[in-house]
Amino acid sequence: MINRFLLVLVVLIAQAIPTTAESREKDLDRWVDRDLIPHVRQQLLVHPRFKGETVMFVVLKDNAPTPVSNALAISLRDRLLDAAVNTPGVSVGWRQGRAGASPTAQAIDCTRDEVHYYIGIELAQELDSSYTVAVRALDLEDRNWVTGFGRSWRGQLGTIQRQAMRQARIDTTFRGSRDVPFSLAETDLLAAHLAHDLSCALLRQSNDEYIVATTTSASVNDELAGTVELVSNNLANHEAIELAAKDSAVNARLHGKAHRIDGPLFQYWLTVTPTGDSELSALSSSAYVLLPDHALARNGVDENRRPPAPAVAIVPRQPTAAKMAVSIPSAGKDALLGPLKVSAPSSLSECGGRSIVRRTSYLQSRSGCSVLHANPKSDAIVFFLQHQANHGLVRLGGAECRERTVASIASTGTPMRFPIPRTTAGDGSAETYEWLVAPELDTYYAIALTDARAARNIANHIDRLPMRCSDAMRPGLVDAELQEWLDEFALLAASSPRHFDWRALQVKDVL
Repeated sequence: MINRFLLVLVVLIAQAIPTTAESREKDLDRWVDRDLIPHVRQQLLVHPRFKGETVMFVVLKDNAPTPVSNALAISLRDRLLDAAVNTPGVSVGWRQGRAGASPTAQAIDCTRDEVHYYIGIELAQELDSSYTVAVRALDLEDRNWVTGFGRSWRGQLGTIQRQAMRQARIDTTFRGSRDVPFSLAETDLLAAHLAHDLSCALLRQSNDEYIVATTTSASVNDELAGTVELVSNNLANHEAIELAAKDSAVNARLHGKAHRIDGPLFQYWLTVTPTGDSELSALSSSAYVLLPDHALARNGVDENRRPPAPAVAIVPRQPTAAKMAVSIPSAGKDALLGPLKVSAPSSLSECGGRSIVRRTSYLQSRSGCSVLHANPKSDAIVFFLQHQANHGLVRLGGAECRERTVASIASTGTPMRFPIPRTTAGDGSAETYEWLVAPELDTYYAIALTDARAARNIANHIDRLPMRCSDAMRPGLVDAELQEWLDEFALLAASSPRHFDWRALQVKDVL
């Protein structure tokens, strides 16, 4: 009897072991470490398609590489990338490999410029609230997926992982592209990027030697005047050119120029031009860069006029904190919302309950809130934010005060009315087209979207802001944290310019 009991117990334990293993296998981190990384490493070494080829690791969205993703997807991509970089025999594109990581690197490796395959990772939420991760390889020449390569996972994410998935992140692999332009705080990276391209172009030439003057031609844009000198120094370090102090020895000129594309978005061209009767070839390289608004005025653009929507518009940090701004693209002529206004409620019921009603006896006879309203010009999903002067950016929770971001539905021609803490707009209150990092006045923002997917991405990003749903001030995002949030918000907005608009009102409260 005892032996029979022991036999049954052993069988039950044996049956339980696969179940435990399967449950562990559903954990995303374990799957990445135990299954995905070993598979990718092995395939990159033994699969015939990858022999002698250079790969790059990207995040996919709708089966295509995306420059704007989320913190979780980027972190998963980076784990794969680190494993590949540390695997002898695997060639990773210079933008992601160690040799291309440092702008001060002396050696230059041009053999990894030609990327033939993207190793892409795509993260998605399914209708049943589960999550999927798929990893595939895309042949860039044939534009098809590599057969025999890939892994997929499906399961639940932990709380921290779900939070990371809601945090928008820029993929710096694409820095210098139209979607992820350089800022003025990154002129060293811009110079390294341009120097790499030009160095490889110069080294691919015949034995001709390019001799460039030590005093190179400056850019017409003062903000980038030092970039040419940085590039020339990098080129000399790469031994792609020779610097000469005397003009008599010079056979080429190095000069740069920024051409405005749209709003603060410029394309910066750096060119090596032969001089005199030289038979050398002219070479050039370019990258996208953002210039601050005052640069636009000097180039004949009225900075008081609302500019059309740029592809992306992140204005870099300025010396004066109060003037630091991030220029967010808007719908321009096809605005989805009319200007914002603040008014008193027609009745206390508009305040939506006790959450935003002031309780001081002095104000008991007065309106319990104010109302922010606008006239929608299209059906849209609308979010409301407030930048509290000296207290940071918050999202407005409205009367319901829900944990997640509140979305209001706008209907064409039907006035929108959203309750806010009581305020009286006095002289000096006006519409603004800036997102200042440290505004001197309280500023209310309405963000409108006509695309459900874009609205969901924006809502997930807004979730990172502290919520205010009472008359009491709430500490919001400030300084570097706010700058990062606004930079990522600008890229999200730029990814759906036809479906995106925003309005803002600076309020000088005379209460």
